[in-house]
Amino acid sequence: MTDHRIIQMPDNLANQIAAGEVVERPVSVVKELVENALDAGATQINIWLENAGIELIEVQDNGRGILAEDLPLAVERHATSKVKSYQDLSCVASLGFRGEALASIASVSQFGISSYHQSESHAWLLQNNHDGSWNALTPVAAPIGTRIKVASLFYNTPARRKFLKTPRAEFTQIEDYLKRSLLVNPGVGVSLVHNGKQVFDFAPASERELYLVRLAALLGEAFVEQSLHIRQSLPGVSLEGWVSLPTYHRGLADKQFVFVNGRIVRDRQLLQAVKLAYADVLYHGRHPVFVLFINVPFDQVDVNVHPAKYEVRFQHARQVFDHVRRAIRDAVMQPLVSGHEGATRPASEHASNELSDQSLLPSTHLRQAPLVLAADHANSTQDLAGAFAFQQPDQSSYAIGIQSNSPSVIQESSEQQSLAPKLGFAKAQIKGVFILAENAAGLVLVDMHAAHERIVYEDLKEQWRKQQIVSQPLLVPLVLHLSSAAIMHWEANVAWWQGWGFEFEQLGPEQLRVMAVPAVLQGLNLMELLEKVFADWLTEQRPETMLEEEFAAILSRRACHGSVRANRQLTLAEMNQLLRDMERTPASSQCNHGRPTWVQLSVEQLDQLFMRGR
Repeated sequence: MTDHRIIQMPDNLANQIAAGEVVERPVSVVKELVENALDAGATQINIWLENAGIELIEVQDNGRGILAEDLPLAVERHATSKVKSYQDLSCVASLGFRGEALASIASVSQFGISSYHQSESHAWLLQNNHDGSWNALTPVAAPIGTRIKVASLFYNTPARRKFLKTPRAEFTQIEDYLKRSLLVNPGVGVSLVHNGKQVFDFAPASERELYLVRLAALLGEAFVEQSLHIRQSLPGVSLEGWVSLPTYHRGLADKQFVFVNGRIVRDRQLLQAVKLAYADVLYHGRHPVFVLFINVPFDQVDVNVHPAKYEVRFQHARQVFDHVRRAIRDAVMQPLVSGHEGATRPASEHASNELSDQSLLPSTHLRQAPLVLAADHANSTQDLAGAFAFQQPDQSSYAIGIQSNSPSVIQESSEQQSLAPKLGFAKAQIKGVFILAENAAGLVLVDMHAAHERIVYEDLKEQWRKQQIVSQPLLVPLVLHLSSAAIMHWEANVAWWQGWGFEFEQLGPEQLRVMAVPAVLQGLNLMELLEKVFADWLTEQRPETMLEEEFAAILSRRACHGSVRANRQLTLAEMNQLLRDMERTPASSQCNHGRPTWVQLSVEQLDQLFMRGR
């Protein structure tokens, strides 16, 4: 008969079970040690790896260090300097606070820690033995700070070691984590050596221009050149970061970074907010690139909902969601000619050279950063014939569509050209599809239909906003079969539904009769739409965004059908009017389907095409 008595586990077994929660793979160790270094105030972190950390992980920092008398306690379970009371758990201001980290790491490795606190005369070393015991403290020579050596990871738990991925895959995870850490900690230098080879060596980069160089090294120069810097604050939430122009995108969502209070997170709701911000300006199936820093009061975010703290829970999630979505939407929808002060500009154009006190990024003024990391450039709009690179005049690249026939050409005086607007003046219509214009930078090519489609679409949206939502009674009412929870939701939100133009009548405990719907939704599968909206409510999604998307899709189709078509002859006056309309229209750099509407060719690029000056 099996003995089901409860017993106290030996310490070494309990430590190894705890290690399974904290130390899943080498990247888990690197993350814990790097975050400890950051919490200790380090401005330089050096990392050495062998065999992707499986054989060796060594992390050295120049932080505060640990007192000799505290070293033995640092490797005990439930020992930490970051949590003093229960209240601290509801207001976590540090990156890490679990007491199991070093104890768990030490229980599955050959572990050594040396530390030099500035109040003492030298450093001290503490090492473990194969049986889990600890040697006595030994004085050693070392600089101020802490150095931790983790060798032979999982040597005593071979079952766990065999589930590790290939060294290349394990190293990629470590490198990805460190890149994220570099993005959110500009005042910290980080060096990584793998198998004796330098992978990268970033010095601190607290000044804005130096941080942009770091950003270019990690995400590609093209991103810095084709991104917008945003910074907005509301009571309870602040947002700063860099978001790509709609004309710069990738096939994979692998260059999207979100940080909350300096912590790396992977939050599906926040990613959804960004996705909605790019609705109807990003090409289908493509993904934006962005780096976002969100700050909320520490007591309004729970960081302990995930073992590795990659997920967070906001006390006011709707406020954060709306702020992120609105801030990015406002940035990517700006017209070419912005009439308000403080308009968002491309990241590369920002004149401020220091990360100001209002910045959400840590700011430390240190030496310039030599960058030794080769970053791959994200996929962007392809060059045309190798020379038609989509350059962004000030804020973005446009390619708009109208039609044209014979290349009727006019000349402007030098005074007129010096006062030329963003898209310049029309010169000709080509093949009934493109407008050829000249501006101060050089040549502008415009796709007439795509450009006019965006103009009509934005005008329709503005008209719709002013007219509000018109409710249309149904000749044959629909009957919805819903759960009792959905009926309770409807009863509590009747005014919300009426605001969107819906009218319901309750038929029974789980039935609603649909009496009227927004007129703009006529012709859609209303049953499917309403069932989805109710489902979103019950799963705490955002049903209003789905209704907005439906309205936007309908208006987009109307705009497409109502836009100027190919092979229509336009006069120069009509072409110039289109250019002026583009300049005042939000998001006119792409059509409603996300395709670019115009492209800029500089004089230098034209010279290169004809090999002038060679």
